[in-house]
Amino acid sequence: MRLGLCAVMGVLLGAGLCLAKGGDAPAGQFQLGATLQPLATIPMKSAEISAYMPEKKKLFVVGGDNLLEIVDLSDVAKPRVVRTVSLGGDASSVTVNGNLFAVSLLNAPEWKKGHVQVMRYTDSLEVLGFFEVCHQPDMLTFTPDGSALLVACEGSPDMNFHEDPEGGVAIVTAPKSGPWSRLEIAVAGFDGLDTASLMAQGVRRTGAQGFVKSLEPEYITVSPDSKTAWVSLQENNAIAVVDIAAKKITNVYPLGFVDHSVPGFGLDAKKNSKVEIANYPLRGLRQPDGISSFVVNGRPFVVTANEGAPVNDYKAWTDVTSLVMLSQQGRLDPKVFTPELVRDLGGISVSNLERCDAVPDMAPGGRCPYAYTFGSRSVSIFDGATGALVWDSGDMLERMIAKVAPDYFNWNAKKNKVKMDSRSEDKGCEPENVTVGEVAGKRYAFVGLERTSGIAVFDITDFGKTSNPSPRLVDYYLDPSDRGPEGVLFIPAEKSPNGTALLVVGYEYSKTLTIYNVK
Repeated sequence: MRLGLCAVMGVLLGAGLCLAKGGDAPAGQFQLGATLQPLATIPMKSAEISAYMPEKKKLFVVGGDNLLEIVDLSDVAKPRVVRTVSLGGDASSVTVNGNLFAVSLLNAPEWKKGHVQVMRYTDSLEVLGFFEVCHQPDMLTFTPDGSALLVACEGSPDMNFHEDPEGGVAIVTAPKSGPWSRLEIAVAGFDGLDTASLMAQGVRRTGAQGFVKSLEPEYITVSPDSKTAWVSLQENNAIAVVDIAAKKITNVYPLGFVDHSVPGFGLDAKKNSKVEIANYPLRGLRQPDGISSFVVNGRPFVVTANEGAPVNDYKAWTDVTSLVMLSQQGRLDPKVFTPELVRDLGGISVSNLERCDAVPDMAPGGRCPYAYTFGSRSVSIFDGATGALVWDSGDMLERMIAKVAPDYFNWNAKKNKVKMDSRSEDKGCEPENVTVGEVAGKRYAFVGLERTSGIAVFDITDFGKTSNPSPRLVDYYLDPSDRGPEGVLFIPAEKSPNGTALLVVGYEYSKTLTIYNVK
């Protein structure tokens, strides 16, 4: 049985708390609430990002290799792969508009300019275009009106920073008819911005090169009127705003941090096989990967999944250190970071980039009373027009998982070994991606937690309707056989094959695709 019966055990964060296990622990399924109902799971060659074509009832799925799989959703309870397509490179993302779909393709090595492949799907496949677009194309999406294709050009360096192309956002004007052989491609860059001001506001400069080269677009969300795009700059802890018609980046907003010393915003910072969520003199840099957006009464909001992104993949540069090192360097206030606290938190990764000793009034004696960690283990909502923070979930996610699925609290699903608390020193539950959808008059944010592997659901219906919105964590679903949610795709009821809203999740580690009914 996919999901066992659930008994209500209490109230958690405004929602019913229930625990379901199928079979002997630690195997089984766990759920808070009843918003998500799993319909089917199928194995894939790879499963990360998916896009849906309503007219054909087909899903297009990519997963980091050179294959695209087409899944028939005519019967959502029995999805099946009907075709596998070889692509001209390793695919990083896929998007659909009408009967067209486009795939972003990485080059080898990845810092070189990559490509976009556009195809038409009818009774057969027709390649309409294959064109070079920008350095390291990552996420891509059509605008809602289909007039443009936007590509996040990450522009990451090579291992030694010998090659470090500038990142940007490619805006490809979609031809109204005919082949995609004659294209207008504009790459909106960051060179026209006041970089000194952005750094002073908290936009991070990472890497061994200049500030502009350190800005690396990751994920894109677009306003319903197709005029504005918001782009996550994960390592930089910021969001860029794009004027699509002007083909220009108009602003970059820093995303700030979560203060883990404040009640309601704690974390488990120790790897000791226990659940110990507490307050510490730590600040979690949000650094979102996936983002989404919605509009209420003309006011845009941006939702962020605050995964965290330490820069530790390069030989030439890193921003990762430890409290022990910062203490030895004399950068921490010894009255706050006592030898006992430094020892207790010795395993947690912190940033060496943020220097509060540069601001004397915030750091008495030139030593910091706090340190910065990567990722805030939370979901945030920002005002899309001003960049102001409106709401943050704090430690809701970690506390909920500790009650609903304690055996899987901060476990590392990538290794497929059930060892609770193994990720508490490294980004915790790790919110990876988020999408927003409306069901029966309610608006939900669906959040994939990468290493913990569950899907959390927040009711955000009251945003824009009250001056003090209070989202509720209404559901969480975890099946440990589905590991590493990467892409979360919402299909509204009016476009769904079965007339019911669906959530499609691609699980990177287990290479499975799971479809849920949304109630």
